[in-house]
Amino acid sequence: MPRRLMFFIDFDGTISREDICSLMLDTFGGDNWREFNRQWEKGDLTTEECASLVLGKLQVNPVALENWFDQAQIDETFLEFVRWAIQQEYPLFILSDGYDNYISRVLGRYGLKIPFYANHLTYRQGWEITCLSNDNECRRHGVCKTRLMESLLDPDYCSVYIGDGYSDICPAEKADLVFAKDDLARLCRERGIAYHPFGCFSDITAALTRITDEKASG
Repeated sequence: MPRRLMFFIDFDGTISREDICSLMLDTFGGDNWREFNRQWEKGDLTTEECASLVLGKLQVNPVALENWFDQAQIDETFLEFVRWAIQQEYPLFILSDGYDNYISRVLGRYGLKIPFYANHLTYRQGWEITCLSNDNECRRHGVCKTRLMESLLDPDYCSVYIGDGYSDICPAEKADLVFAKDDLARLCRERGIAYHPFGCFSDITAALTRITDEKASG
């Protein structure tokens, strides 16, 4: 493994303790959004198609929703992971098929300045999605994490992908090193993709420190 690492990290359920998007829909969108989400997981709906079906049911105004975002918590060990990565001069990028509305708010509350890519929620007499980083050919996700990872990756670096869900499987197939939990771990097992399991970011820091130490000692 090359000495220099570049991290590409999912947000919902990976950096954040809970999937903020799912919790938002549970809280303000009723129950039937989960059926549309299952169709999205199967690939029958794109992110944009799924969002257009569920966002119209959100019963919350913009100010109330922004205030609600402030209750979101992150994996506390992520803060130490970020400090470790900065000390090692390892670049970090957040790639999310969720929404920048809460990602920017949460990162700001924790004093984190990490470049990120996500969709955007807009209110125009109802909630709508704007997909800012999709792939014009695939359009499977609102944010094409694979295309972003490949475009951002310095060829002298090793790509490390960290995630937990369905939108993470495509970049996991392309990354040099994968840390996975929950649905992503299951999908990796089903598809024969090598990965390291993790529960929190301190697990990742420990594993990478061990791997780099072993590499250095030959």
